[in-house]
Amino acid sequence: MSKSEPNDAVSKSLRALLVLAAHDSMGVSELSRELDVAVSTAHRLLNIMRLHEFVEQDTSRRYRLGPAALNLAAQTRGDHDLVAVGHRHLAQLCAQLDETVNLVVLDGADALFVDGIQSRQPLRVATRTGARLPAYATAGGKVLLAHTPQAILRTYYPGELRRVTRYTLPDRQALERELEQTRSCGYALNLGEHLAEVFAVGVPVNGRQGRPVAALTVAGPRTRWTRRRLTALAPTLITTAAGITRDLQEQS
Repeated sequence: MSKSEPNDAVSKSLRALLVLAAHDSMGVSELSRELDVAVSTAHRLLNIMRLHEFVEQDTSRRYRLGPAALNLAAQTRGDHDLVAVGHRHLAQLCAQLDETVNLVVLDGADALFVDGIQSRQPLRVATRTGARLPAYATAGGKVLLAHTPQAILRTYYPGELRRVTRYTLPDRQALERELEQTRSCGYALNLGEHLAEVFAVGVPVNGRQGRPVAALTVAGPRTRWTRRRLTALAPTLITTAAGITRDLQEQS
C-alpha cells in the first residue's frame, strides 16, 4: 500500500460525510456518483463509518449521518441558536409551573446548563446557567446520555460512578438500566442525585435533524415534589420541547 492511500481514504470519508450532511439520506450508488468513486469503494467507506457510528442506515437501507457525527456537530457548532430560540419557551413554561426551568446540552461526559429561568417562589432551586455537572447525576444529562452511542458512553464511564450524594447511581450498569427506561418513557428523573434536596425531570429537545440536541428540565425542592408529580409534568415538558424543535426547524 502506498503512503498516499490512507490519506486518500480519509479524504474520501470526510467528503462523504459532507455530502451526507447535505441530504436527508443517500443510497450507495448516489454517493458513489457524488464522490466519483466506484460503488464498491463507496460501500467500503460507508461500512467503516457505520462501524464507528458516523453513519447509519434508515428503514429503507439508505444511509444518513449517524449519532457520532451528530453528537460532534452539536458540540462544535455552539448553542447560540438554541438559546435564542428556546428562551421564550422557557419563560412561558416557568410562568406556567412557577418552578425553575433549564436548557441543558451534553459537553463530553458533563451536562452543560446553557440557559435557565428561576422560579419566583420563596423556596426555589437556583438556575445553573454556565455550570457543568456530571451528566449521570442530572435529569437533562441522563436524557441526552440515553441517545449517546454505547461505545461513547462506556468511554465516559468505564466502571463505578463518582457518588455526589447517597442517591447518585453507583455504576455504569445501573446508569445503562436507567437510560433504557428513559428511552422507553421519553423522560428522565433526578431524585436528589446531585443535590439531595433537589428533584428534577427532563425531556429531549430535538434539533433540525430530528435527534436530541438538548434537554429541557424543570427542578424544584423535594419538599413539594414527588416522583408522581415529576412524572405527571413530563407531558407538559414534551409539549414545550416540541415547540422549541418546531422553531429551530423553521429557522433552518
